[in-house]
Amino acid sequence: MKLFVGLILVLLTLNCSDDDSDDASNCSDVFCTEEFRTITVSVKDKDGVAVALDNFKVVVLSNEEDITLDASNSEYEWMAKNGSYPLFSDKYVTKYRNKEIEINFQGYVDDKLLVDSDYTVGADCCHVTLVEGETDIVIANP
Repeated sequence: MKLFVGLILVLLTLNCSDDDSDDASNCSDVFCTEEFRTITVSVKDKDGVAVALDNFKVVVLSNEEDITLDASNSEYEWMAKNGSYPLFSDKYVTKYRNKEIEINFQGYVDDKLLVDSDYTVGADCCHVTLVEGETDIVIANP
């Protein structure tokens, strides 16, 4: 009987682990919502009026990879009108799953750099998240 109890304790000890790395990287058992999330930045002047950027760029700081989201002309017109620009989206969940990366957002008006902000973003099994960075950007003199 003591041998049986000892064997059970050994098996339980071997099967118990505080290492959740397998669970964190294995997303096959995770159920995600069907929504598509995009982290955006809002660019406004000091009076709260939306700033229409002529161009913007998002790059991964570690390797200078350009991850700027493509937009149609009508989508870009909406962004400029509302001063709301995409920073990081669920498009990148698979590539950056269970990671955090530092990215940079740059916005231009008349080829002049108007916005230059760094962010830390990440992704879990389902969606992207903003870890650090201010998404409400106020421009003193656009």
